[in-house]
Amino acid sequence: MRVFLFIFLLFLLPQAADACGSETPCEIPGGYYLAAAPEDWDNKTPLRLVVYFHGWNSSPEATFRNKAMVNGATRRNALFVAPFAKTGYWRQIGDGRAESGRDEAAYIRAVLDDVRKRWPIDERQTLASGFSRGASMVWNVACYSGNLFRAYAPIAGGFWRSNPETCPAGPVNLRHIHGLADGVVAFDEIGIYNSMPITEGFDILSETNGVKGEAREVASGDQRLTCSRWDKSDSGRVLELCLHERGHSIPAEWVAQGLDWLESLPEGS
Repeated sequence: MRVFLFIFLLFLLPQAADACGSETPCEIPGGYYLAAAPEDWDNKTPLRLVVYFHGWNSSPEATFRNKAMVNGATRRNALFVAPFAKTGYWRQIGDGRAESGRDEAAYIRAVLDDVRKRWPIDERQTLASGFSRGASMVWNVACYSGNLFRAYAPIAGGFWRSNPETCPAGPVNLRHIHGLADGVVAFDEIGIYNSMPITEGFDILSETNGVKGEAREVASGDQRLTCSRWDKSDSGRVLELCLHERGHSIPAEWVAQGLDWLESLPEGS
């Protein structure tokens, strides 16, 4: 009888966080993701969250081989999540812009719903980051599903093929890093794969946020980066653009630095 009762209670328990993780995929409709929590986590304290969108033709497994990137987030008390891009790349989302194939907006919501079932999340400390085509996905989510994360930190990628006329999700906090010598995703012109100028993306978000006045130069904590911030706006949201002299690259620590920037945002943003 006691054995039967124990088995019955197991079925009533919530899904265990260790049922999947960095080596065992967390399966969801449309795909999967890998995740890593801090090693010293007590299994109850709400975690910060980083969802990282990998670049073209990469994978969650390749992302997790970059231990410096993953550990940079987990050392900051964050759950690091890497979703899977079907057939190697993320598709555009939004009315009139969505590409054929998987509905990426629905997939990302499914990832977040599943994450919240498995781990307690600090909802004021959620960040979406990504590189190249993954950064394009970050821009898309910010523009069309901006309420999914408190802040966005794309690296070396923006809108592709066309810019949206407006961003219907409304104001967002976004920090973008880009190389002035980037030959894959050009900074201020159309790139070789029809990537749109990052400057035009900032014009769209500036209007969406209701930015007032010019940007001011701010310290980045990284000597390679020169950062400008627009923090005066009708919405109270913050935009930041950080430039470097290199090309299409992503040092591992830049993702975790996005968490530091998130933590520095004004309380009401």
